[in-house]
Amino acid sequence: KKMDTTPENDREEEARKLLPAYLKHMVHHYHDDFYVSRSFDPRLIVQLMSEGFLPIATKGYLLPKLHVERCVLRLHPHSKLHISKSTRKKSKRFSLSINECFDRVVAGCHNQHGINWLFPPIVKAFLAIHLQTMAGSSSVHGDKNNDKSNNNNNNNNNNNTSSNGGSSHRGQGADAILIDETTHQPCGTTAVRVYSVEVWNEETGELAGGELGYSVGGMYTSLTGFSAQDAAGSVQLLALGKLLMKCGFEYWDLGMEMDYKLKIGAELMPRMSFVREVHRSRVQCRDAVLCCEGERMNAKELIDWEPMKSKEISESCSRASSTVAESTCESQEEQEEVVNVDVTDNIGATATVTSSQKTSKKRPHAAN
Repeated sequence: KKMDTTPENDREEEARKLLPAYLKHMVHHYHDDFYVSRSFDPRLIVQLMSEGFLPIATKGYLLPKLHVERCVLRLHPHSKLHISKSTRKKSKRFSLSINECFDRVVAGCHNQHGINWLFPPIVKAFLAIHLQTMAGSSSVHGDKNNDKSNNNNNNNNNNNTSSNGGSSHRGQGADAILIDETTHQPCGTTAVRVYSVEVWNEETGELAGGELGYSVGGMYTSLTGFSAQDAAGSVQLLALGKLLMKCGFEYWDLGMEMDYKLKIGAELMPRMSFVREVHRSRVQCRDAVLCCEGERMNAKELIDWEPMKSKEISESCSRASSTVAESTCESQEEQEEVVNVDVTDNIGATATVTSSQKTSKKRPHAAN
């Protein structure tokens, strides 16, 4: 019998092979880019995220998706993020925060898009991972026995976010177990973190837009978002792009191809390449965490921020090394001065040490 080798069948075969063996008892290939599972266990969703799947849902089913081509924007070492003049100008009216109001962002997405794929079971799973991102704990539990614990964490987080806007949280997230492809044995863990991103009208204090997203290593994935005010969506998108760069992320995964994503600099990445990059980044860039410095950050200041060029970094490192070397030499001279003082002369020793301390205060600090 002659084998059917049409492109469609080739893609189907590739899709089946991309599902890791250790997940096949819970997840099955459905059709095209989609897989299916009846489980909404946060631990399963964390594993799927760590393997490059984008988890969405329909009523009663989890539908992990692995696009044939993923729309991805490179952020490091050379970003291709494009910012229009009009968005840059409008951005001064807004500010950005991270993890300040997860529930309100979910409500905003529902108000704009309807339930769509954001059904209650997957929202509950995202919230469980989000709470671990906020709390800094690495364990994820989706059962009823932990509802009280999650509520307590939620109350604590609400108390924290009321004082600092939620922007200082650098939680460990939820651990995904890494499985060796050859031995099929655990070989480590990597953190998966779920975030809410908010954009605020600085004049009125209203929530103007936001999104849900997650990170695996240096790959940040946008899940869904909403915009409630003119220009808020564009501002949130581009300010977030700059914040991802500041936080050391390598890639920004924007999901399926759309014109506006290509216009800001995203490119199509074949799924085999995408999965390889997720696997590499989850090990080599595991410490990337999305957070704001201080409270809310002005969107215009974020958009105007530019990373240091390689030449500037080299010059800065040279200046820092030179300053450290000078400080080391001066520190040694101070030690010699003190050692040369007669230890029986308490007054002289005190005077010499005090003199050295006064002199050292006038020297430039290594950070300068």
